[in-house]
Amino acid sequence: MYLAAAWLAAAGVAGCGDTNSCQNTINCGRDNTSEQTQAVPTGAPPVPAGPTSTAPSETPVPPDETESSGPPPSPVSDRRYLSELGTVEDADSDTEVDATAVVGGTSYDHSVTFVCSAYCNNAPGEKPQSVVSFNLGGGYRTLTLRMAVLDSSPDESETGTFEVYLDGVPQGTRHVRFGSPETQTLKVAGVNRVRLVAHRPGTVPNAAMAGAQLLDTVVPHLAWLDPELRR
Repeated sequence: MYLAAAWLAAAGVAGCGDTNSCQNTINCGRDNTSEQTQAVPTGAPPVPAGPTSTAPSETPVPPDETESSGPPPSPVSDRRYLSELGTVEDADSDTEVDATAVVGGTSYDHSVTFVCSAYCNNAPGEKPQSVVSFNLGGGYRTLTLRMAVLDSSPDESETGTFEVYLDGVPQGTRHVRFGSPETQTLKVAGVNRVRLVAHRPGTVPNAAMAGAQLLDTVVPHLAWLDPELRR
């Protein structure tokens, strides 16, 4: 005990009183100030202060000029349905463009159909047929046509006649039977206009004839199935 007291005296450390400062003491009482909480013996080297930690400043990153706030543009497709171009003139009331056609149990939603009910609505003296034209503008390479008689035809012996014209030049005639669709692919590079013609031989031309042939009415149920262009 005497040795410990002697060591403390030699180190210059005094006991804590009620009014002692905490600068040079190890244990402090209630009234001591807390200027320094670590006891530093007299004569001991000062405790080096630790390095000051400074948060690195963040350099603002400029936005990428190539990024766009909107969605990326859609790629240009090399395919397009002919019906999406719109017709040059209004089709007759029996012809529907961009219609749904069902053939062989499959639906074709971008077709051109020619269907008459009891008779066709052609003008007097006109042939009962469907005629539609489209402007291509010379911007496509090929045109694929599928010709068919619709599943809705009540006559399994129905045959449709299909004709194609490119800038007025005929591309042949197809006679297509019920249940036997046909396909034709044409080169259309540089072609400005395509005209599609369809009719059924023996079709009742008007209401008067329909009344005379009421028991044996012949009307068309024909379709161009999803005509497709390729660039």
